[in-house]
Amino acid sequence: MAEKPTIRKEMTPAELSLFFANLELIYHSGLTPADGFDILKQGAGNSLYAAWLDELYRLSLSGLPLSACLEKAGGIPAYALSLLRIAEETGKLEDTCLSLRNYYEKRDELSRALRSALVYPLTMVFMVLVVVIVLLTQAMPVFDQVFNQLGLELTGLAGSLLAIGQGLRSSALIITIVLVAIAAILLIARLIPAGRRLYTLLYERAPITGDISFKMSLQRFALAMSTMLNSGLDMDVALELAEPLLENSKVADKVGLIHKDIKANVGFQAAVEKSRIFPPEEMSLLAVGFRSGADARVFDQVGNSLANTTERKLERIIGALEPALVGFMCVLVGIILLSVMLPLLGVLSNI
Repeated sequence: MAEKPTIRKEMTPAELSLFFANLELIYHSGLTPADGFDILKQGAGNSLYAAWLDELYRLSLSGLPLSACLEKAGGIPAYALSLLRIAEETGKLEDTCLSLRNYYEKRDELSRALRSALVYPLTMVFMVLVVVIVLLTQAMPVFDQVFNQLGLELTGLAGSLLAIGQGLRSSALIITIVLVAIAAILLIARLIPAGRRLYTLLYERAPITGDISFKMSLQRFALAMSTMLNSGLDMDVALELAEPLLENSKVADKVGLIHKDIKANVGFQAAVEKSRIFPPEEMSLLAVGFRSGADARVFDQVGNSLANTTERKLERIIGALEPALVGFMCVLVGIILLSVMLPLLGVLSNI
């Protein structure tokens, strides 16, 4: 057998969504997994993904079930592998692949929305800092020379800003080294378990991101429950598999309480209502679904509702931050310029 290809530890949600979409089409068309992987690898060129598909093709020819092939090839999350194992026993592989495609597609959409919400404000803040630093280190010395030629010197706020600019210029190397060191520490912390836990804790507790973190984790729980129930899992097993997927500790604690109540023979609807894990609107949807017996479908609807709510919240945050940051930059630049322009105009008017 060929040497096992090297692939990232876990595929991204976008890659997983595409892969499970292809798998669903393979099963829907009646092809065997080996034939499907052979077709897919021919269209993947010479990429790492093609090597991974080739490994899946070889494993499929050996007679291993799909879940075992994917586990050996790597790149697929344990959650998806668990669902596929159950689907192999219940004969619902096509439905499970479709559910997994939808699950990872929605995860990718929300992740992209969150990245956009974070990148834009950070870019604006960076631009403000660059403009202010250029004004302090390049523009202020020019104004100082103009005042010196007139036999005057910058005082008050303008003098303080000039001193700050001179300090930045003289300490540029030290400041650069410190900033690089801080960036390196933050990057290293992001790569180690303790650092990731700290990032997660800060993300959960921050005023703006805390609610977003809760809603995103809640959406992941709802979509995971929908996928697992569609695959034929019992509610108790579905909850057990869903718990490790929850990154937000508050959601994980509430799901743990639901699972504990169900083990104590409390009904699922009563356990969910008792935990108050879902907002009132989503809880109303669940109540209707529980009564009609459409548990999997209603969890999917709840996941979509939470995703829409989170996206609207992100849009409101971006909509509020944009004018606020632009206004802040204008005021800051205006103060710096007026601190030297007003005294200069006063001098010129007396000449």
